[in-house]
Amino acid sequence: MKSDIHFVMKTWSARILLTVTMIMVPVGLFPARGSIQNVSVQHLVSNSASAITVTKTAAQPGEEKSNVSAVVGTSVTLSYPWQKQRTLLTVWNVKLINGTNCYLSYISSKNLSSTNCSENINWLSRPDQEYALLIKPVQIFNEGFYKCSSSIDKGTFIYEYALTVLVPPQMLLTYIHNGTAVCMATAGKPAAQISWGLKGNFSIMSETLHNGTQTIISTYSITTAEENNLTCHISHPAWNNSYVLSLQSGRNGKQSKDSIMTLMYSILGVLLGSILILSFIYLGRLLYGRQKEVDTSKSSETMSRPSIQENEMEPYATFVQRENVIYDSTFDISTAKHFPPGLSIST
Repeated sequence: MKSDIHFVMKTWSARILLTVTMIMVPVGLFPARGSIQNVSVQHLVSNSASAITVTKTAAQPGEEKSNVSAVVGTSVTLSYPWQKQRTLLTVWNVKLINGTNCYLSYISSKNLSSTNCSENINWLSRPDQEYALLIKPVQIFNEGFYKCSSSIDKGTFIYEYALTVLVPPQMLLTYIHNGTAVCMATAGKPAAQISWGLKGNFSIMSETLHNGTQTIISTYSITTAEENNLTCHISHPAWNNSYVLSLQSGRNGKQSKDSIMTLMYSILGVLLGSILILSFIYLGRLLYGRQKEVDTSKSSETMSRPSIQENEMEPYATFVQRENVIYDSTFDISTAKHFPPGLSIST
């Protein structure tokens, strides 16, 4: 009974708050800028084909304002609305949300330009040809107000851009073994919107990070019947369409990824083992071949030494033999001269 009464009180409180809000917006108690930003966000999601959207707002005479949205990592050009007018002095005053201020100025009579802004904030081209401002690439810290003041023949005019930087979140849908599915959109700016494809018990919590982005975590209590059909829907102003994550595909994808990684590691191990074995075989053959060459050279050298000695002694023996023959012949002739006729040398 108490729980029913508590639920009824919560419902009526929400209705009263919504009614008061709807009354205050037309009256003007809420600033018009917030409502215009919401319109620009819807325009970006449904129709935008680029990363930039611009919404103009009314301002004081001689001053105009526009809301500009750009996705982080892209580029954005802040145009100069009085390009066809003869300009004496043009100044861009930049006031970022982190408290940093800088400027870009150009004096046409002296053809003199100056700036103290960071490198990714600069003129679109030469300031004597184009006064537009280029931010490339867009970073989170580039969010802020960019006011262009121009002195022309008809007076001084001011045009201000309010730049909002969009950061698309990282998405994840996972299953916890206690029967809970968790859908996450991490580090998005602004915070992403998460919904579930099936009606059931779920909770949502958010966390703001140090860089201004937000993480949204939604947990869903699932049953066995819902496990194969559960989907998580994530939408964000940086996207033209919402993303749908399937729990079954996520689980199968994880298993498939694990199987692929296991197969890759196995193949890598086999390749490394094969390369190692082939290296050992190659080194063994190389060392064996060198040792065999050394043994062969040693044996051939040992066998050739006697033949070399015999070849060296053979000419000497022939020479001695010839010398002996010549000596014997000479001796016989000389001896025969001293013997009487009729006598011969007998051995």
